[in-house]
Amino acid sequence: MTILADLISRLPIRVRLSLAFAGVMIVLFGGLALLLHTRFVSSLDAGINRGLRTRAADLATLVRAREGRPLRPGTQLPESGGAFAQVLTPSGGIVDSTPGHGAKSLLTRDEVRRALNQRVLIARRENARVVAEPLAAPPAAVLVVGSSLSQRDRALRTLDEMLFIGGPILLVLTCVAGYALAAFALAPVERMRGRAARISGSGHGDRLPVPRAHDELYRLGDTLNQMLNRLEEAMDRERVFVANAGHELRTPLTILKLELEVTLTERLSHEDLERRLQSAAEEVDRLSKLAEDLLVIARADQGRLPVDKRPVEIEPVLRAVTDRIAGAARGESRLVRAESAGSLVVPADRDRLEQALTNMVTNALNHGNGPVLLTARERNGHVEMHVLDEGPGFAPEFLPRVFERFSRADPARSRGGAGLGLSIVRAIAEAHGGTAEAANRAEGGAVSVRART
Repeated sequence: MTILADLISRLPIRVRLSLAFAGVMIVLFGGLALLLHTRFVSSLDAGINRGLRTRAADLATLVRAREGRPLRPGTQLPESGGAFAQVLTPSGGIVDSTPGHGAKSLLTRDEVRRALNQRVLIARRENARVVAEPLAAPPAAVLVVGSSLSQRDRALRTLDEMLFIGGPILLVLTCVAGYALAAFALAPVERMRGRAARISGSGHGDRLPVPRAHDELYRLGDTLNQMLNRLEEAMDRERVFVANAGHELRTPLTILKLELEVTLTERLSHEDLERRLQSAAEEVDRLSKLAEDLLVIARADQGRLPVDKRPVEIEPVLRAVTDRIAGAARGESRLVRAESAGSLVVPADRDRLEQALTNMVTNALNHGNGPVLLTARERNGHVEMHVLDEGPGFAPEFLPRVFERFSRADPARSRGGAGLGLSIVRAIAEAHGGTAEAANRAEGGAVSVRART
């Protein structure tokens, strides 16, 4: 059974559907043939029995018309429609009969004795069916009427030939029609397969054809097309990500290469050599920072950004961020300060939280003006941390793309980092089950993160 199931499972779905259809048709046709044969036999037998009873009634009337005249051996009964008859004495002797049936009694003595008391039906006697009934005539006698079964047998043979010869032919035609119907029903799937085989990663907008009827195949094709849309969007983001990453990596590598070539080919003073090496070290730091940012983005895309959640007090985190950036801010004559967060506590990874706030403050220093303010408050079961500046805010056309990778408001890329800072802010917020938002205020721009308390 297992081998048969395995063999069937290897067959094409059209063949399996056709075999299933054929199996159902065999059962239905077999049952119908059996029912038809049974009903036909019953109908033929009922017709023969009805004819025999009618003939017996007619002959009984004829015999009763001879009342007062004793039955004499050797007389003949009239023929009618191929039926034959005899009138027998209680001992089995033939008194009357139709022509050609006066030589031998149609009944045995036991059957005659039974027929003297009641009607007796004998289904088959020498390819004939006979009915015997008592005849109320002096002296007592038995009337026997019979009919040949040859026509009945020929009709049954004809029916059997039609069923067992025409039936398989009809079954084969039905199976062929079932296979064609299955092929027609699966044609949309084949069209989808053909189109899918032609879709390549470089193509845009190629989609699977869907049938007009809103059925299961339509829903399948529509679902696959939606999946293709998501894959295409992901591939587009991947291409942009790789192109931007390559561009960001090329710039510091080019500078580093030039600095090293100059150092190796020119005779430099101690001060120039130290300056060149310092520039190379800065580019190495920039490459290291970019690699770390790319690693965070990649892990966030895979849902594997490591987050060690523990109860974290917000006040020390804000102070740590302001202390870390205070020196750089003073170099640009800027002020970074934090408002008191009181006793706010949030379950979070402190290192990741500081990283997100540091990126937010750095973004405000690079693109805003005036002092930078860090605030925190609790609202609706969440802790909100804001970084506010007094700059021009975000350009309206850039605001929807603030958290996208490598997005920068400055098209010339003349200032700031690689455009990954706020993308990392959003990745860290989402890893904590929170959100990141950007908005414009009357006084300047604002970036905030929200996390559950």
